[in-house]
Amino acid sequence: DGEGQGLGVARQEADCRHLAQRRGWEATEVYVDNDLSAYSGKARPAYERLLADIAAGRIDVLIAWHPDRLHRSPVELEAFIDLVERSGVSVETAQAGRVDLGTPAGRMNARMLGTVARYESEHKSDRIRRKHRELAEAGMVSGGGPRPFGFEHDRITHRPAEVGLVREAVRRVLVGESLYRIAVDWTGRGVET
Repeated sequence: DGEGQGLGVARQEADCRHLAQRRGWEATEVYVDNDLSAYSGKARPAYERLLADIAAGRIDVLIAWHPDRLHRSPVELEAFIDLVERSGVSVETAQAGRVDLGTPAGRMNARMLGTVARYESEHKSDRIRRKHRELAEAGMVSGGGPRPFGFEHDRITHRPAEVGLVREAVRRVLVGESLYRIAVDWTGRGVET
């Protein structure tokens, strides 16, 4: 979600709410970690809150858009399976149906889906790394996300005021000043990165 609009999340939530409505369930809580991949290993605060709510007995049924929206790590999946088995929570998905974690066959299916999701993430990561390397070797700009500080959105043209700040920071670091001190100074001066 490079634009920060949450449109993919909104579509997934709509599908999940539609499933809840068809089943006659009331959706009481939505857990959203927008733009935080289950594959990245980064902390997902809403997911952690979900686990805590399951452990506390506040959830009867969990609806996810697809199992891979929950996990892309086998270790994380195993912990989730243990928690769901202890709590008795039912897991449903808008795209893959019921995820039965209460039987050996259901757990096997969840593990296989998890393995495929992990493979897809790793494979996509390899393809993207290869693309960026090819672009770099050709002298072309690669990468997405916010523009780097000091550059315009084309990632080639310098933004003069910011370049001056980068040069200033380099001089300050070279004479022994800490990055923390420079960051505090820039914050005080209203410099936004």
